[in-house]
Amino acid sequence: MTVAGLLGIWMMAQELKYRLGGAVLLAVGLGVAWFFLLGPLQEAQSGAPEVSYQLKAFVLVPLCVVFGLGFLVAGSRLEYRTADHKNFTVVGWVLFIVAAALTAAGYFWFQQQFAALGYV
Repeated sequence: MTVAGLLGIWMMAQELKYRLGGAVLLAVGLGVAWFFLLGPLQEAQSGAPEVSYQLKAFVLVPLCVVFGLGFLVAGSRLEYRTADHKNFTVVGWVLFIVAAALTAAGYFWFQQQFAALGYV
């Protein structure tokens, strides 16, 4: 096998790591959403006298889903941070702003659902 062939295999493995990482992030986000947000909402819809949920999930879920989808689709080409790993690039800021908007929208939607069910 040539050096170019080995380099190609190594680069393919790196790309696969990024995409698998994206799939894991997406799975974590969906799992957290199911257990810590949708589960309590279903309890409330069933008429449970008291329901609790985790506010941290409203931040974690959008970040995991947005960045997970980004890595799943773009792989190692997703340049969300600078070379020195200290700052976001424009792409990173766009992903962060999308996640922040989804966090706010999800939180307000969730609060509206609970208020409609009579929870305060």
